[in-house]
Amino acid sequence: MEVLAIVFIPMILLLLGAGFLVVSQVSGFVQSGSLNRRQQFSNQIIQQYMIQMAMAQSQIVQRSRELEVLSSKLVFSNQELGRLNEMKSKFLSMVVHDVRTPLASIRGFSELLLKKSIGAKEEQYLKNIVLSTDQLGHLISDLTDLAMIEAGKLKMEKARIDFVNIARDIIPGISVNAQKKGVELVVAGTLPSDLMVNGDRFRLSQVLMNLLNNAIKFTPAGKRVELTLRAEGRYAAAYIKDSGIGIHPSETKRIFEKFYQAKYQKDEKLRKQGWGLGLSIAQEIIRSHKGEIGAASPGLGKGSTFWFKVPAG
Repeated sequence: MEVLAIVFIPMILLLLGAGFLVVSQVSGFVQSGSLNRRQQFSNQIIQQYMIQMAMAQSQIVQRSRELEVLSSKLVFSNQELGRLNEMKSKFLSMVVHDVRTPLASIRGFSELLLKKSIGAKEEQYLKNIVLSTDQLGHLISDLTDLAMIEAGKLKMEKARIDFVNIARDIIPGISVNAQKKGVELVVAGTLPSDLMVNGDRFRLSQVLMNLLNNAIKFTPAGKRVELTLRAEGRYAAAYIKDSGIGIHPSETKRIFEKFYQAKYQKDEKLRKQGWGLGLSIAQEIIRSHKGEIGAASPGLGKGSTFWFKVPAG
């Protein structure tokens, strides 16, 4: 028994050792295969990222070249716009200078002929000439203001003035225009007293006249235009409410753009009476007074209200 124990125990230990060795080798092989697969998967992911980065870099280079081309085109376009703008300013100056004098001569000679004994037809023709020259005179004045605005030379001769007196001075003349059109012009409420502003009397009168004349022009006969003057906090405000064609919601801001005329105005005669400059000039004047100007309307055919306000003081 002792001999058997001596013989078998080493054999058993040897077999156990061989078994451990085989298991170890197999386990190492399995682990090595797993690691290789993970390494291959990681390499594939890294390779995909590298390809994507190379493609992105190529696209960035391409976009950069496109941006350079667009930038050079934009620079050229800006230079061309600057040149065209300068030509437009020179053209406006030429028109204002070269047209004003002969226009005044046409009007003056027409008025002289009206004073002579002439036939009814001739008299009507001459009155039409005077009316046309007056319309052109208004256009020349607007173009003069526009040229001065674009050149940054529209000066304001400000002084401390009574805001209400501006309206008092122009209402008699505006009322005559309203009566000719069959429109009632009313001043709503009681005019405030001592509503002082620091402003250019002529330019503020120009704004108020423009808004009132526009309201009368676009209001049908038999309807009314209402003027309201009041103090609003630190501002002196004017509201001109009419019963006219109204304003489409999309145009309440666009109507203050240069040369813009309402697209929803279907009366061609009314469209031809303006050039889309009056409201733009009025806006510049009010901005120069550090004020605000705007318009509101419930919709087409429901009238509109134009307003502006300038700091009181």
